[in-house]
Amino acid sequence: MWPPVGYNGPMSQKIEAIIFDCFGVVITDALSLLHRELAERDEAAASELRDVIRAANRGIISSDESRQRVAELLDITKTEYRQRMDSSERTDWKLLDYIGKLRVDYKTAMLSNITQSGLQRRFPDDKLLDYFDEVVISSEIGYVKPEPEAYLITAERLGVAPESCVFLDDREGYCDGARDVGMQAIRYDSFDQATTELERLLTA
Repeated sequence: MWPPVGYNGPMSQKIEAIIFDCFGVVITDALSLLHRELAERDEAAASELRDVIRAANRGIISSDESRQRVAELLDITKTEYRQRMDSSERTDWKLLDYIGKLRVDYKTAMLSNITQSGLQRRFPDDKLLDYFDEVVISSEIGYVKPEPEAYLITAERLGVAPESCVFLDDREGYCDGARDVGMQAIRYDSFDQATTELERLLTA
């Protein structure tokens, strides 16, 4: 499969597709906030929480099982955990509106390390299809970012070569994973910063 892992050659092809992360980009990353709070008082528990989330994202354990275990690690009830998440998460509708406008000229996708039920709870009734041509989630494909397969599957589903894609994520390590398969990548810090950098690429 082209390009090989570690590819860092020239990006000569025209940009045809733009791929966005979910948490930390489209939605605030409430779980990362909870993880940081836990790490401050119990690093071992925080490490176990990461393992539980990875297993859920890969589809190895169910969403209900992961929620129960995360709640236990945080020493709160499942109801309290859901309330904490719901109160902390915010959807960036301004960004989604911008993505919808990009679809006039480009293919768009969401690539996220998330479970199917987690995505459905946040975006019921296939709402994301108003903004994205493809929604690729780790629990469905069995690969998580920054594994190369996650990016390559997304490009394949969009029907474009990896080097024709731009990927936006709030984590530099996940951006590096995209670059390793030939994509261009932008670390997402804010709407204004990321869209300015993206527009610069699109008009180059």
